[in-house]
Amino acid sequence: MKTARDTTASNSLAHSRVTRWAVLGLTIGIAFFVISAVMAYFNIENVRSSEREIRRTHAVLTTLDDVLAAVLDAETGQRGYLLTGRETYLEPYAAGLARAEGKLRKLDMLTRANPNQRENFAGLQDRVGARLRILAEVINVRKAGGIDAAIAELNSDRGKTVMDSIREQVARMVREEQGIRDISLVAMADASRAAIVSAVVTSLSGIGLTIAIFILFMRNSRSRERQQWLQAAQADLGKAMMGDKTVAELAAAILGFLHDRTGSPAGALFKGEGGSFRRANMLGVPGDAAIPDQFALNEGLMGQVAVDGRILVLNDVPEGYLTVGSSLGRAAPRHLVIAPATADGTVNAVIELGFFEPVDDRVLEMLDAASGAIGIALRSARFREQLQDALEETMRQASELQAQSEELRVSNEELEEQGAVLRDSQARLELQQVELEQTNSQLEEQAQALETQRNELERASATLQVRARELEQASQYKTDFLANMSHELRTPLNSLLILSKLLGDNADGNLSAEQVRFAQTIQSSGNDLLNLINDILDLSKIEAGHIEIQPTSVPLARVLNDLEKVFQPIANQRGLALTLELAEDCPPVIHTDRMRVEQIVKNLMSNALKFTERGSVGLTVSAVANDRVVFTVADTGIGISQDQQDSIFNAFQQADGSISRRYGGTGLGLSISRELARLLGGAITVESKVGAGSRFMLTIPVAYDPAAVTGRQPAPVAPQATGASPQPPLDLFLLPDERS
Repeated sequence: MKTARDTTASNSLAHSRVTRWAVLGLTIGIAFFVISAVMAYFNIENVRSSEREIRRTHAVLTTLDDVLAAVLDAETGQRGYLLTGRETYLEPYAAGLARAEGKLRKLDMLTRANPNQRENFAGLQDRVGARLRILAEVINVRKAGGIDAAIAELNSDRGKTVMDSIREQVARMVREEQGIRDISLVAMADASRAAIVSAVVTSLSGIGLTIAIFILFMRNSRSRERQQWLQAAQADLGKAMMGDKTVAELAAAILGFLHDRTGSPAGALFKGEGGSFRRANMLGVPGDAAIPDQFALNEGLMGQVAVDGRILVLNDVPEGYLTVGSSLGRAAPRHLVIAPATADGTVNAVIELGFFEPVDDRVLEMLDAASGAIGIALRSARFREQLQDALEETMRQASELQAQSEELRVSNEELEEQGAVLRDSQARLELQQVELEQTNSQLEEQAQALETQRNELERASATLQVRARELEQASQYKTDFLANMSHELRTPLNSLLILSKLLGDNADGNLSAEQVRFAQTIQSSGNDLLNLINDILDLSKIEAGHIEIQPTSVPLARVLNDLEKVFQPIANQRGLALTLELAEDCPPVIHTDRMRVEQIVKNLMSNALKFTERGSVGLTVSAVANDRVVFTVADTGIGISQDQQDSIFNAFQQADGSISRRYGGTGLGLSISRELARLLGGAITVESKVGAGSRFMLTIPVAYDPAAVTGRQPAPVAPQATGASPQPPLDLFLLPDERS
C-alpha cells in the first residue's frame, strides 16, 4: 500500500533536489563571473602599467630634446649678444637658462626610479651646468673686455667640447630609454596574449555554464508542467462542480471529472453525515454489484481513511473488490485509490477509484489538492438542500419574508462594498504588474550597459594595439630627425635671421635702400624656411604618433567668437567681408579636442583670406547625418581647378605651384590639417571652381570616439617641378599638403 504521506515525501525530495541544483547553478554562475572579472582586471592593469611606462619613456625622450633645445637657444642668444652687444639679444639666452632648469627638474622626476638613468642624469646635469657657466663667462667677458676678448674666449673650444659631451650623454640616456620601452612593449604583448587566453577560457566556461543552466531549465520545465497540469485539473474540477447541484448530481459530476482526468473506469463517492457515510453516487459499477450503501468510522479501509484523512493506494488487489461492468462483461481493477474529501479539517466524504494500470503520482497529488474543494462543494450542496427545505418552510411565513428581504438588501450593499474593495485590490495588482515590467526594463538596460562596457574595453584594446604598431614603425627615425634636424638647422638659421635683422634695421645708416631691401628679403626667406621646418616638425610628430587627442566639451559659440577676434582685423585690412554663423540645428556643445579643431579651422580661414582679393569669406557650422558637425569655410577667391583639388593635399603642393606664383607659403598647412582631421575621426573635403571661389569642409563627430579613427594611408609623392632640387627620401615628406 502506498499512502499520500509517501507520495508527499517523494515530491518533497524531488523539489529539494531541484532547489539544490538551482543553488549550485547560481553559485557556479557567480563564481564564473567573479573569476572572469578578476582575470580581466589583472590583464587590464598589466596593459595599463606597460602603457604608463611607454608614456614615461617618450616623455623622457621629449624632455631630453627640450634640454638640448634650451641649451642651443641660450647659445643663440649669446651669439646675438656677442655680435651686437645689445641687451635685447640676451632674451633668448635668459629664456634658454630658465627652460633648461625646468626641463632638468622634470627629467629628474622622470628618471628617479631608474638607477642607471639617475647616474646618466647626474652626468648630463653637470655637463649642462658647465656649458651654461661657459656661456655666462663669455657674456661677462663681452661686457667687460669687448667683442675681441669674447671671440678669443669663444675660440678656446671649451664650449664645443662640453656640448659634444652633452650630446653623447643625451644619446646614452636615449638608448637606455629605448631599451626600457622595448621591454614595456614585450610586457604589453604578453598581457594581450594573457587576455586572449582568459577570453578563450571564459568562453569555454560560459558554454559549460549554459549547458548546466539548460539542464536545470529542463527540470524546472517538467516541474512547471506538472504544476500546470494540477492547476488545470483543479480549474476543470471547479467548473464541473459549478451550479446549484444536489449532492447526488455533484457526486456524479465529480466522478465523471475524475474518470476523464485520471482514466479511472470505476468509482464511488460516499457522503458523510452524523458519523456515518452514505453512498451518494457510482460510476462504471454494475447495479447488482456488492457495494455497501453506507459504512461507519473505522469500518473497513474506507472507514480507516475517513478517520486518518489520508489517501490510501492498493496495488494488485485480489478478487472480490470494486467491479467494473458493462453490457459486454465485467472485470476487477488491479489498483485502488481511496481518498478523503475534507471541509474545515473534517472528512465529510470518501472517494474510491479503481484502475487497471498503476496509479500516476500526479493523480494522487490532484486528489490531495482537490480534497478541500470537493469537501466544501459537497457541504455546500448539502447546505443547499437544507436551504431548499428552509425556503419551502419560509414560503409559509410571509411576514418573515419581508424582513428577510430587507436583510438581503443590506447584505447586497455589503457585497457591493466588498466588490469595491475587490476592484481596489485589482487596481493595486495592476500597478504592481506595471512596476514589475519597469523593473524588467531596468534589468535589460543594465544588461545593455554591461554590453556597452565590454565593447568599450574591446575598443580600448584595439586602440592600444594600433598605438603600439605606430610607435614601433615611427619612433626610430623620428627620434633621429628631432634630435638632429631641429637643432642643426635652427642654430645657423637663427644666426642668419639675427644678422639679416641687423642689416635690415640699418642702425648705422650706411646701407643703401636696395641693400636694406636685400637684407629684408633674406630675413623674410629665413622666416619662411623656419616656418617650413616647424611645419615639418609638426608633421613628424603626427607621423610618429606623438600627437594626442584630448577631448573636452567645446562650446561652438565661444569658438566662433574667438575666431572672429583673430580674423576680423585681417579681413578689414584686406577689405573683405567676414561672416561666422552657427546653424540652428547644430548642437551647442561638442566633445572633441578644441585646440586641434581651432588649428584646422584657422589654417582654412587663413588660406581663404590669403587667396581672396575681393568679396567675402565665411565660416558656417552646421549639423549633418550620423551625429556629425561640419565646419564650412567659403570664399570668393581665385578657386582651384578640378585636376588640382586632390593634389593640393599632397606634400609641398599648392594650387598656384608655378615658379612665378603670386602667393607664398610652406605648402604644409593642409597636410597637417588633414592628418589632424583624421585623428579627430573626421575628414576634410573641398569644392571649388576656378574664378568662383572655394568651399573647404571639415567634418568631425559630435562625440570623439577613438575606435572611429582610421589608420593613416601613405600619400603619393608630389610631382617635382623641372629643375627643382630632389626632395629627401623620407616618409615625412610624403604626407598630404595644402594649397598654400
